[in-house]
Amino acid sequence: MTVLCLKRGESAQITKINLLGGAKERLLSLGFCEGARISVISFSLFNASVLLGCEYVRLAMRRDIAKKIEVRV
Repeated sequence: MTVLCLKRGESAQITKINLLGGAKERLLSLGFCEGARISVISFSLFNASVLLGCEYVRLAMRRDIAKKIEVRV
């Protein structure tokens, strides 16, 4: 299950991040790591991007990045 499978307001735990390089490093530096609890705050028009919350950080990411973050409820 990926982040895009969640609905607005739902939260889940990150199980795996299938990214490499700078994108993964940026997520890790903001606290989006395996075991972290994230919540979906909102989706953009046509679900082109998603706004996620993790602790005190809010991060908007494109759909192609979000679909590479696996979660479990």
